[in-house]
Parts: sequence; C-alpha cells; structure tokens
Amino acid sequence: MSDQKKSALGFLTVINDSAKGLFGGYLILNPAGRPVEFHCTAPVRPNRAQQILYGATLEPFLYGEQIAKTLIEKSKITPRAICVDLWSILCVRPMISVPVLIVEPEKPDVSAALSENEFIWNGHLLRAARENAEDVLEMKACLEELLIGFNLLEPFERIREAIAEAQKAV
Repeated sequence: MSDQKKSALGFLTVINDSAKGLFGGYLILNPAGRPVEFHCTAPVRPNRAQQILYGATLEPFLYGEQIAKTLIEKSKITPRAICVDLWSILCVRPMISVPVLIVEPEKPDVSAALSENEFIWNGHLLRAARENAEDVLEMKACLEELLIGFNLLEPFERIREAIAEAQKAV
C-alpha cells in the first residue's frame, strides 16, 4: 500500500435537494489535501411506504446504510478515517472497518468538558459515536500525518459544489 493511500482521509456528506432527492458525495484526499478519488450517488428518494414504515429511523437508514455504505464500498482507496458532517451518517460505522467521526466547528464552551469520544483539532470539534470512542485515537494519528493543517469543513463544500456541477450536466 502506498503512503498516499495509507494516509488518505475521506469526507462524506449527503445533500438533501427538495426537488430531486438525496445525493451522497464521497471525497478522498491525500495528506496534502488533494483529491485522489471522488464518488457521488444518483438521487435517492424514499417512497411513501418507506416514510411511514421507517418513521424517525428513515434518515439514518438512508444517509448511513444506503448512501454512505454504498459510496464507501464503491471506493478503490480505503482511507485511514472518514469525516462526516451529519449525525445520521455515523450509523454507517458498524458496517465498515474505518473510523468515522463527525466534524463541527469548535464551540467555545466545549473545550472544558470533552468526553473520551471527542477532541479538538485545528479549530474543529471531532466526535465519534459513543460506542466507537476508540476511533478518536486513529483519527488523531491520521491528522498528525497530514502535510497541511487545513479546514476540515472545507472538503464538504468541494463535495457540494461537485454535485451541483454534475447536476448541471444532467
């Protein structure tokens, strides 16, 4: 495995377009913050029966089990860790072997009361699901290998823009 693949970091999000449906995007960056792989889904729309039967569990099912899992399995590169920006995507974690953490802007009142499943890096609060607190150690190791200290929320914007651009072409 090349060093680039070994230290790659994934970013995965889901965009909810009220007219077209849900679009998932998965961007894998090398340690310099450059893209090495990108995938996105066709629109996903739950039908009325799914909305009724899944109830409050529909969003985690669609975002994590359907969209995120599909994108991760489609990828040729397995990153060291995956960053997400929506809580519903975290439910993919039991289905994959890669640490998954949600990235949020650092909140001033959080620093004093961090739990074992969260940490602050470069102005960002990263959290693993409670049952996957060990993901924090792997994510910290991965972030230490990055060649640049970039904004961890910025790749999500790249994904949103790439999906918007792809929709223009359709």
